[in-house]
Amino acid sequence: MDADHPETGVLIPCRNTPKIQFFQTIKDIERRLNEPSVTLSSFIVSNTPSHVMRLLWAVDKPAMEARNILFQEEDKETYIGKMMQRIASTPMAST
Repeated sequence: MDADHPETGVLIPCRNTPKIQFFQTIKDIERRLNEPSVTLSSFIVSNTPSHVMRLLWAVDKPAMEARNILFQEEDKETYIGKMMQRIASTPMAST
């Protein structure tokens, strides 16, 4: 990270930045749309290992995955499936 690119990648020292919290923001946008046929989701696919993120954020991997942060390298066989499963299991917006 540097001054010109303070939020490049997931290696962000704080887990409460807008980039990380966008998984919630997108659901707020979905609710405001009030269109039952539209479901919005947001994911971060990280190349930074979860154990490195755990040291920075003091949260475990399941807590990161609950924020829709998936780990490309360590879960290379499953991260796309996890993403698709979450998208498919998201209830449609209610009116």
